[in-house]
Amino acid sequence: MEPITIPYKPRYPEVHKALESHRFAVLVAHRRFGKTVLVINHIIKQALMCDKPAGSFAYVAPHRNQAKTVACDYLKRYSAPLPGRLVNESELCITLPSRGGNSRIRIFGADNPDALRGLYFDCAILDEVAQMKPEVWGEIIQPALADRQGSAVFIGTPKGTNLFSELYSQACEAMKPDSKKYD
Repeated sequence: MEPITIPYKPRYPEVHKALESHRFAVLVAHRRFGKTVLVINHIIKQALMCDKPAGSFAYVAPHRNQAKTVACDYLKRYSAPLPGRLVNESELCITLPSRGGNSRIRIFGADNPDALRGLYFDCAILDEVAQMKPEVWGEIIQPALADRQGSAVFIGTPKGTNLFSELYSQACEAMKPDSKKYD
């Protein structure tokens, strides 16, 4: 089989290693760090490597239009070389071949949390978490990850006290050597 080259060169390869070694990860970084490009490529890899049937992956931004504007072109660009890739523009969804059959990466907005209800996810990316209502994580996405032991990556820039700052504090606590609270 011919090797496939995705047109992505990570600025910070060590971040990918960290994301892959934890079920839940919080990435706090400055504007223009390349967070969205990094997590889009992370979720593409996770979708390709998924060995569960009907893999389900989500990229969630505060607003659906924002998610479409920020992430959709990146998702299409970086997945373009993959044979068997299917793009559904109207549903903001890309289907990729995976170890378990096919995986779908869908783009959502946290402004319509009901669109996320009733789904399951193998991995969810929450971008600009500081601008999301805490219920989106605690009542919808976290339970959607539970049955398949899915992972989550939270990215953003600091913006006061909110869900993102709480998740960051929890992550710092979990990283202490004597902590057994999180993986």
